[in-house]
Amino acid sequence: MARLLLSKSSLLQQRQQLATYQRFLPSLELKRQQLMQSVKETEQAQAECLQRLTMLENRVAEQLPMLAIQEIDLQGLVSLKSFERLRRNLAGVWVEELETVRFERAAIPLLARPHWVPVLQQWLEEAIRMQLQVEILASNLLLIHEALRKVTQRMNLFDKVLIPQTREHIRTIRIYLDDKAREAVVTSKIAKARQREQESGL
Repeated sequence: MARLLLSKSSLLQQRQQLATYQRFLPSLELKRQQLMQSVKETEQAQAECLQRLTMLENRVAEQLPMLAIQEIDLQGLVSLKSFERLRRNLAGVWVEELETVRFERAAIPLLARPHWVPVLQQWLEEAIRMQLQVEILASNLLLIHEALRKVTQRMNLFDKVLIPQTREHIRTIRIYLDDKAREAVVTSKIAKARQREQESGL
């Protein structure tokens, strides 16, 4: 760390630094609050998706109990063809949202198909869509938590290190400059007293 210069220009520089740090701190606090709100909203959205997924599983179990009893192969009944995500900026963090999902349903001849297959295909599509949403929200949550950690670190750096350190530098410089000013006054008085002594001695 550079040695602290004890001068008026250094005092001015330290005061300017302190003002900059104090100006920057509220914007960091605002960003931290926004990120904390984003964490809360994302966790809530994820919990809602998981709850809807559980409700869907319960509905399938209630309305299609034959799936649990019979050895029915559901493989290939619905397959995920593609999905698109939309990126958006959330409090300075780029997160993703599920935009469109495309499925491919197995072509089952009408006469060989049980009456409940179309409903099941629809529910499977819904379950896949919700599972994708849960995964995207989990990924977003990691990104937001990381951004929150960095902002909190910066806030702590300013609030607990840089601002107190700069205040201490200002205090040190002011004490030094005040001491120098007093020393100059005392030296001046001593010099005047000597000059008067010399003048009176003549």
